[in-house]
Amino acid sequence: MNTNTNTIVSRHATSEGVVVWSRCVCGRLQMVLVPIGIGGRGLAAGGHDIQCPHCGR
Repeated sequence: MNTNTNTIVSRHATSEGVVVWSRCVCGRLQMVLVPIGIGGRGLAAGGHDIQCPHCGR
């Protein structure tokens, strides 16, 4: 059984790291920056729908 509720829309490298855009089954988009190296800081953007059992946590 697949428990992954997000579909990766795009993934691309930037000078800061890898940017991943994904979409929840409810339709909301989320962006995550995975930094290069161990000293970088990650970043996430995109709302979570409190009514969605998948992304409302």
